[in-house]
Amino acid sequence: MAPSSTSSSRPTRTSAGIDKPKPTARTAKDSARPTVKRTPAKKSTATAAAPSQKPVKRRAAASKGPRKRTKQALSESEGEEQDSEDNSSDDGDDQEEDNYKDEDGSDDEEEVDSADDDFDDTSYVNTRKGASTPSTKKPTTTKKSPAKKPAAKKNASSNLKVVPTKTFLVSPLQIPHPKNGPFADAIQPETLEFIRDLKLNNDREYMMLNQDRCDQAKGDFMDFIRMVKEGLLEADPDVMDQEPKESMMRIYRDIRFSNDKSPYKSQLACHFSRGGKKSIAAGYYFGISSGGETFAGCGVWDPSGPVLSRIRQGLVNHSDRFKAILETDAIKKITNGRTGVDALRPGSSQLKTGPTGYDKDHEMIEYLKRKCFAVGRHFKDEEVVSEGFLEKVLETFDACVDLVHILNEWIG
Repeated sequence: MAPSSTSSSRPTRTSAGIDKPKPTARTAKDSARPTVKRTPAKKSTATAAAPSQKPVKRRAAASKGPRKRTKQALSESEGEEQDSEDNSSDDGDDQEEDNYKDEDGSDDEEEVDSADDDFDDTSYVNTRKGASTPSTKKPTTTKKSPAKKPAAKKNASSNLKVVPTKTFLVSPLQIPHPKNGPFADAIQPETLEFIRDLKLNNDREYMMLNQDRCDQAKGDFMDFIRMVKEGLLEADPDVMDQEPKESMMRIYRDIRFSNDKSPYKSQLACHFSRGGKKSIAAGYYFGISSGGETFAGCGVWDPSGPVLSRIRQGLVNHSDRFKAILETDAIKKITNGRTGVDALRPGSSQLKTGPTGYDKDHEMIEYLKRKCFAVGRHFKDEEVVSEGFLEKVLETFDACVDLVHILNEWIG
């Protein structure tokens, strides 16, 4: 038993609290083995996963350390390597710990790259399952094909082949086809023919089979009302300048509260006013239909209760002015000579007696019974498809400008 050999290899306690073995003679293989040193525990509120990761990192570094330094140990002497290791042990603790903390750091990346020259070690990666090491494999990305744009409704309807399941009716009404037609300032005969057929076959299946005819009729109607709007703006600048599509009304009926379940209207119509087609203001209406039912008119049709009350109050306060508007020659021309209360359209309904709050013997009692304050006229099918029809529509609107203005003053 040699006491001297035992005492010489016993570790000593340094001022930093780290066990540091005394330098002894080692072989080249032993000298290359790294010395793992314990650092004092830090008093901090770290997560529970932090302490468990450090030993894993150090064991991984220790397993690859000897292989890294084998060539270096063969080229250097034992004494010089041992002295440099002892002198730099205290200064390199912090640097060694920083290399293990951040695997994305520059020091750690250089160390891995240098190790690739000597060996291919997969144990280092397997021991660090908890760490997020950058993967060397290229991510497999699936190429998504660009989303196809949905086809337009027009193309879809034209390509859709609908097999008729029933026999449709044929109207005996003949739409006139004038010579040298169609005319730019009139409606095309094919438009009236489509409306004529839709009246007898007001059915969704018929519409699907004749969708192309419907689109052509709408296009022809919008081209015509564009010219109507341009002429109307000269007579009444207060009208809102909108695109024909914004002024055109829907062809679909609201059948929720109606006993008539026909899905489509029997005319193509539009409305111009200072607030648009959905405004409560008085305006100008134009609609085409077959059988002499094309109509152009101006005013207010069946207004709501509050609007109707303001109009009635205006009739009482400005009775003379309102009567004078309905007795002009322009109104007589478009109403076949009718004037006054007879020139007004009947509307959906009217009172049998005067409204509540007004004297039964009032001079304007016949006007106060009314719920519709509009005038207008109908056109024959031959007029609609003939040259000069646009001028007749604008003539009707020009005659009613004063009526529209006084109604809008009362409506507010």
